[in-house]
Amino acid sequence: MAQAESRPLPDPATPVVAPPKPLLSRGLILAVMAGLLVYVAVQGATLLAEWASLRNELSVVRRHTVIGYQNISPNLSFAQKPDDWFRHDGESTLLWAGWWGNSHHWFRVGRGEVDREQISYPMGRDVIQAIDHPIVETGGGSHWSLIPDEAQVIGQDLAGVASAYPVLVLDKVEVINDLIGETPLLLTYNPMVPIDKGVGIYEPVVEGRRVTMGLSGYFHASRPMLYDRGTESLWVEENESLRAIAGQHKGAQLRRLARVVPVTWGDWSVKHPRGRLIIGADRSKGMPSL
Repeated sequence: MAQAESRPLPDPATPVVAPPKPLLSRGLILAVMAGLLVYVAVQGATLLAEWASLRNELSVVRRHTVIGYQNISPNLSFAQKPDDWFRHDGESTLLWAGWWGNSHHWFRVGRGEVDREQISYPMGRDVIQAIDHPIVETGGGSHWSLIPDEAQVIGQDLAGVASAYPVLVLDKVEVINDLIGETPLLLTYNPMVPIDKGVGIYEPVVEGRRVTMGLSGYFHASRPMLYDRGTESLWVEENESLRAIAGQHKGAQLRRLARVVPVTWGDWSVKHPRGRLIIGADRSKGMPSL
C-alpha cells in the first residue's frame, strides 16, 4: 500500500498574517469621487462663464473700434449763452443759436411758436455737425474692410441702391443729408431712445424743393430739434413725419419713408457686396444754403 504524502506542519511560533484591510471604505471613495466631480463641474461652469464674459468684452471692443470715419466729430464751441437766450421781441420769439462769426446768432420765429417749457437749454447750433456731403465707399474700400462683423449699421434699399449707415456715425452726427442720384434723403437719429426706435428716413422736399437740415442745439420734448438751412424754421419729429413747429415753414411736414432697425455689418455686407457705405463727411464743400 502506498504511503500517503506527508505535509509539513506549521511552526507554532510563526504568526498567522491576516489579509490587509482596505485603507478607505467603498462609501468614502464614492464620496470623494462625487466631491471631485462637483468641484470640476463648478470650476468648469465658472471657466465657461469667464470665457463668455471675455468674448463679450472683446465683441464690445471690436464694435467700438476706431474705424477712422471722416469729419464726424462735434464742432465744439466755448461761447457762453446770454442770460436772455430765450426772449420775445415784438411779434417774434428769439432763441439763441450760438456764436457765429463775430457775434451772437438767433433763431427768430413767430411769438409763442416755441414753448420755453418744452425745450432744453441750448448747446449751440451745429455743435453737433450734420453730414451735408457724404463720403461713400462702394463695394469695398479701406473703411469697409475695417468694420467688425458685429458692428451695427442701418442698412436700407433707398432709391434702388443698397446703402449702409454705421450707427457709430449716426451717433456722432444725428443728421445725414444724403443724395442718391437725383433723390434727396434725410436720416435722423434720436440718441434719447433705443436705436431700434431712434432712426427715421424722410423725403426732404417742401413745395417741390429740397431742404437740408442741421442741429439747432436744442431738444424739444426730448427730441432733437432741427432747423432747415434755407429759412431756419424749426422742425421736430412727430408721429410719422418731421414737422416744422416754428418759422416760415411752420406746419410743413416731411413724409417718413421708413423707420428702420439696425443689422450687423457682417450680415449686410455679405448680402450687399456691391453696396454703398457712408464713411464720413466732406466738409470742404461747405454748408448748403437750402
